[in-house]
Amino acid sequence: MSAKAFSSPPALFDRTALRFNQAAIIVLVLTAFVTNQHWLVAFVAVVLALGVIHPALALFQRLYRDILRPLGWLRPDLHEEDAAPHRFAQGVGAGVLLLATLSLWLGAEVIGWSLALLVVVLAAVNLIFGFCAGCFIFFQLRRLGVLK
Repeated sequence: MSAKAFSSPPALFDRTALRFNQAAIIVLVLTAFVTNQHWLVAFVAVVLALGVIHPALALFQRLYRDILRPLGWLRPDLHEEDAAPHRFAQGVGAGVLLLATLSLWLGAEVIGWSLALLVVVLAAVNLIFGFCAGCFIFFQLRRLGVLK
């Protein structure tokens, strides 16, 4: 995927959709860990990857936008913000979860669960403290000229 795929002009960005996405990742991956369900890690990885490839396929964000927001259970938190760093971070999360899935399926449980739980920790840090490690990497790569 080219660096241009992650570039987009600043627009209204709904941070509630982002927080719901993070909460879904945390809940599902922790559920996978507690119940030892490798397929659930794979499911979250695929959901994240599809959302990066085409935002309309982002299942967790669609649940928020099409069900939870219209029901009034969650309210939008709109900010003028570039979605590209968040999309990049989601791509990194998808990649790490895909590696976790592969490790789990190959029997490397410690590596697989460590990678999956790393994604949980980073999603929780973003959800609780508002620090997005993937966004930080995105901005550093942009500063170095690797991404445009």
